[in-house]
Amino acid sequence: MNQPPIAFDLDKVQTTLVLPLWGRAKEARKKDPILLDAYAAEIVDRIGYDFSAIERMLSEFSQLTWAIRAFNFDAIVRAFLAVHESALIVNIGAGLDTTFQRVNDGRVRWVNVDLPDVVSLRAKLIPDSDREQSIAKSVLDYSWIEDIRAQAGSSRDADRRRRFRLF
Repeated sequence: MNQPPIAFDLDKVQTTLVLPLWGRAKEARKKDPILLDAYAAEIVDRIGYDFSAIERMLSEFSQLTWAIRAFNFDAIVRAFLAVHESALIVNIGAGLDTTFQRVNDGRVRWVNVDLPDVVSLRAKLIPDSDREQSIAKSVLDYSWIEDIRAQAGSSRDADRRRRFRLF
């Protein structure tokens, strides 16, 4: 059964969250994609956003840069996770990022930090899970750091509290 598109109303700065989503989704639909992000393609199909202006404004090169950027970040995160099992990754200004879905190794814990209206939209499209949570705060409201420390403190791994650091 087809569901109606999920509409959203964000300001111009927050609307930039659809640019990387569009780039990853468009790449995923290519015959031989650099980055396979089926989750991004599914989200693009579900939201009520007119991507035609982006299509007209940005070149294929621009679209490709979003895919290459995600591909490179994925490689960096995977390399980090290979050394740091069960790591806690913090994605600041997460928007509609789907990196967790692409790099999930079954152990990583992930926290997305973004503005409340973005997290609200994200919850409709990319629901939190037992290892991926979202914090609805401005990055400039540093209390999100304590929220993450509290989450790390509630972990079964008591040693994780001592190792938690922000760089």
